[in-house]
Amino acid sequence: MKIIFCTIFFSFLFSAADAQKITDIELQGKKLQVLDMTTMGRVAWGGYEEIGDNVRSEDNGAANTAAIVKAVGDNKNYKNKPYAAILCDTSSAGGYTDWYLPAKSESEIIHANVKLLGLGEKLELWTSTEANGTQAFTKYLYSGAFYKSQKVNDNHFVCVRKPD
Repeated sequence: MKIIFCTIFFSFLFSAADAQKITDIELQGKKLQVLDMTTMGRVAWGGYEEIGDNVRSEDNGAANTAAIVKAVGDNKNYKNKPYAAILCDTSSAGGYTDWYLPAKSESEIIHANVKLLGLGEKLELWTSTEANGTQAFTKYLYSGAFYKSQKVNDNHFVCVRKPD
């Protein structure tokens, strides 16, 4: 029964993610496509695992996301809850399968384009950059400041990809 529920739940989440809005943005020649996942509500960054140097990149969200998914897997250490990196990694929105959770520097591009994206300025978005064993960085869209949030806290998120 638990397996059936999880399968149905994840299928719903992934199909809901695929129906989200995709927007092209740019800042100083750096281009991203953004998949708005904020309408899904808030989710955790991941479980309690410290991943370390593999997810501390401030520039490579794709590598960070791959390392998070590899380390956290199905999140069995935290109630098998879906988390931001896995939801980005498994999305096929727009026919693309290379979505990832943005790193800190990529979230700067999102912040600069917040009005174009139509995101609420008071949102706090996950980045894929781990701050330490229990925290990851979030980007507060109102001020542009970074905060360290507990990985098990629920925050909004977006997924990004580099356009072809």
